[in-house]
Amino acid sequence: MSHHHEQDDVTVREIPKTRYAAIAWLALVLFLAAMTAWELKMRSLGLRTGDIDDSPSHWAVERRKIEEGDHDGVVIVGSSRILFDTDLSVWKEVTGRTPIQLALPGTSPRPYLRSVAEDTDFAGLVVCDVTPEMFFSKFIGALPQFVGMQDTWRDESPSEKFGHQVDLRLQRAFAFLENEYSLFRLIERIVVEDDRLGPDGPYYDVWKLSVASENRQYFLWNRVEQPGYLQEHARAAWGPFGNERPPLPKDMIDAAIADVAESVRKIRARGGEVVFIRPPSAGPFLERENRNAPRTATWDRLLRETGAFGIHYEDYAAMRGLEVPEWSHLSRNSAARFTRAYVGVLRERYVRLRTPPVAEPAG
Repeated sequence: MSHHHEQDDVTVREIPKTRYAAIAWLALVLFLAAMTAWELKMRSLGLRTGDIDDSPSHWAVERRKIEEGDHDGVVIVGSSRILFDTDLSVWKEVTGRTPIQLALPGTSPRPYLRSVAEDTDFAGLVVCDVTPEMFFSKFIGALPQFVGMQDTWRDESPSEKFGHQVDLRLQRAFAFLENEYSLFRLIERIVVEDDRLGPDGPYYDVWKLSVASENRQYFLWNRVEQPGYLQEHARAAWGPFGNERPPLPKDMIDAAIADVAESVRKIRARGGEVVFIRPPSAGPFLERENRNAPRTATWDRLLRETGAFGIHYEDYAAMRGLEVPEWSHLSRNSAARFTRAYVGVLRERYVRLRTPPVAEPAG
């Protein structure tokens, strides 16, 4: 008599041994191959290692130097023009001093000048740039990550500080970490149909304009210096250049000058000084600035009502005729020439710049 059990009908499948080590090695090889390919592609587009993406943490490092007294007596506040158009190595060569670079792209300098006046005891030289339509309007900032930084930089957590240091080391090794050329940013910028024709299309967003290194040393990106698609796009991003933007109203200019005058007064009261710089612009951008923020109604009034010294590029032969490839920022070579020229004027006017800072004794 046979005994049949239900278990006898179950097929037992033998599971092959999984070669986890081989799978891990294969995944690693594929990852390295893909990363290498992407790195080579980004370098072929002109990206380089050591081009450091700016961030609130990067700016906060410089801001803390004022608080800690770790500076040479010069602070720069402003918008992207003084940021791109100032060569810190030229400053060091001519004066023996390296300024603290606090200028921010797409940002009004007025809140930052006010912060230096009210939140610090800084008694050195503050260099403040004037981009007319931005400086004399109610505009605060176009980059949300930097809005309010003059007040919030102290809130940076230890993990954010550590992450910043890690990020710096990685960016010194890999070019593909450029934020403006991340895969998702590139996808966003695919131009389809009539995107060029509407102000909301990707063609009218600001793309990569600059390269940056230690101490927040910025320069205009060399690909934007060269005629071609990227230069044309940068120019279009500054639009419109017709009559769409009205002139700045007088009451807005009045308020801006009153605000700045109070900051200048407070810095001077403790022995410091403020100087204003008007960097070059060109083409339709300059035409619009002259129309909407005329020099007599803005720059001349600013100097007269604050009593501050100012350097307008139009007033100095060495600062005229420089290269402004996309109408708003100087080429790298012209930035060095402009810096040498304006620092030379400052050095003649301010005795303190004629000798290097005296290092305080250790301990």
